Amino acid sequence: MDTQTGSVLYEAVASDVSALIHSGTLGPGDRVPSVRRLSRQKRVSISTVLQAYRLLENRGVIEARPQSGSATARSRGRT
Repeated sequence: MDTQTGSVLYEAVASDVSALIHSGTLGPGDRVPSVRRLSRQKRVSISTVLQAYRLLENRGVIEARPQSGSATARSRGRT
């Protein structure tokens, strides 16, 4: 937990991915970075990225694609 902002690390990672989507860097249906790649980029554990992606899935922002990773939702949910 980040004591200065009160946020949990996976929430910060989810926020970063969500920002890419809202800025238009990732459009509807685009693949999001792989779990391993994002883990390396953000210097966090794979578990943290999985939690972030699960949070974004629950919010309808991304959708899991079996054996293909995750992609942005075609119709956007709440963030």
